[in-house]
Amino acid sequence: MANNLLLGSGNSGKIKEIKFYLEYFNLFTGFKILDLSSFSGLGEPIENGATFEENSIIKSTFFFNKTNFLTLSDDSGFTVEGMENFPGIKTARAAKEMGGEQQVVNFIFEKNHNRRKISATFHCCLALIGHKVNRAVTGKVEGFIISKRKGNGGFGYDPYFIPSSSKKTFAEMDLKEKMVLSHRFEAFRILSAIQK
Repeated sequence: MANNLLLGSGNSGKIKEIKFYLEYFNLFTGFKILDLSSFSGLGEPIENGATFEENSIIKSTFFFNKTNFLTLSDDSGFTVEGMENFPGIKTARAAKEMGGEQQVVNFIFEKNHNRRKISATFHCCLALIGHKVNRAVTGKVEGFIISKRKGNGGFGYDPYFIPSSSKKTFAEMDLKEKMVLSHRFEAFRILSAIQK
């Protein structure tokens, strides 16, 4: 029977990136890679953790318990300097509640007196949960949030974030360029170092 790895996400953009990193870092090469679209009726975990790490562990544990498959989940978002970790673990929720990413960015700039750019950090925590496996790693990238979207690539807040190592937003970069500069890359780099 093939080993299975379940990606505990319903976000198609995130799944695409995770699959890229699994191949890039040569991880789980003998495994059949599944995502939540392979199942119905699993339900959704209650993400009530206080950190990205806690929420990623909650997700992986939930889907592992439902399927009995080794599960890799990600919790990610960004924090703004001087705003008490806003939006943080509520990054995706804030966009839903406020009417989209642009509205969240508008709120951040209003609170920061409409400065041209605002320091921010993108975070990604990966949790790998299975039989005798309980592992969580976090990657992060420093940069800036800008007030108006630039670029058409990526997903979520990619058009608003410029990593410190670039002059382009994630959404302006070609896929490979973004993938090796992102917070998710950093998390997978750490995971690959301890998983091999």
